[in-house]
Amino acid sequence: MRPSRSLRPSPFEITAIGSLPHEDPKEACRFVLNHLTVLPHWPQLPQRDPNEDMIRQFSEGMPGLKEDERGLWVELEGAEEQWQRYLEAVEREEIEVFGISPERARGFYAFLEMAPGFEPPFVKGQVTGPVTMGFCLKDREGRFAFYNDDLREMIIRVLNLKAKWQVKRFKERLPEAQVVIFFDEPALAGYGTPQMSVGRGVILETMRRCLEGIEALCGIHVCANTDWPLVLEAGFDIVSFDAYSHSESFLLWQDQIGEFLHSGGIIAWGVVPTQREALFEESVSGLIRRLEGYFNILIKGGVKEDLLRQALITPSCGIGTLGVKEAEKVYELLKGMERAWPF
Repeated sequence: MRPSRSLRPSPFEITAIGSLPHEDPKEACRFVLNHLTVLPHWPQLPQRDPNEDMIRQFSEGMPGLKEDERGLWVELEGAEEQWQRYLEAVEREEIEVFGISPERARGFYAFLEMAPGFEPPFVKGQVTGPVTMGFCLKDREGRFAFYNDDLREMIIRVLNLKAKWQVKRFKERLPEAQVVIFFDEPALAGYGTPQMSVGRGVILETMRRCLEGIEALCGIHVCANTDWPLVLEAGFDIVSFDAYSHSESFLLWQDQIGEFLHSGGIIAWGVVPTQREALFEESVSGLIRRLEGYFNILIKGGVKEDLLRQALITPSCGIGTLGVKEAEKVYELLKGMERAWPF
């Protein structure tokens, strides 16, 4: 059972997406916990190890997974024993079978060790979303795994259990904290293109089933333009998007945004840029004016002003490909917005 939406962060609380450029896990956790005192996230560290890439990190433990010059792919033939173990573990909901190993998530284990000393009231984890995983993994013939019913089902179940495993580990170390889990779905930028020829109903069912039974506030992060009504209808508590670059397309859907907020949903406004060129040209006051401008558009479109307080402020995307100095600038702007926010 998902927690009540009344157990939510304060309006305009700050958090971030997940990836950082640091290579030392404890340094990365210290950086996060010092900046994000209310809603910190565990850091994904792809520059430390390619296994912390969002696909490798969360495909661990999938039956039949292989890697060669073609990349990561799934081969069911010859993996019958692995497949049987997977089916038994899923049937029994053996969450530990689908945990993330320290080799794939040093930042997660360092966070579990360090976060209790900071006593955050909320903690955020993240999982690669099922659509993105399904359109990154392929089968032996080179077809996307999403198009194979058995592989798509496996992806849904494995990612669902990886999210539940994070919730369980968070609750063991931080029993008083409310858990937030984001599903990262950059591949939704391709929805509606020839490269993603799949019906709306299949996408919605895939995302909704991935949320089943997760005892946390669940969010989705999309860092590009997509079918925003689909995202808003998918059943997430939080919708996170790159507001810096894609607000124009998002704000077209004022009725759907209003309905989402009226139902208790939260929008995470990724207004702090993560593009190097824009990052050092922006100021806290400029970003606040930008966000106020977005709100004014929605208010003029009929969205009630008080509903806009159901908001988080975040960077536009993860920052694992940037340098540490750029990461410091992103979090400095984020922290500055928290201090200066006028509402």
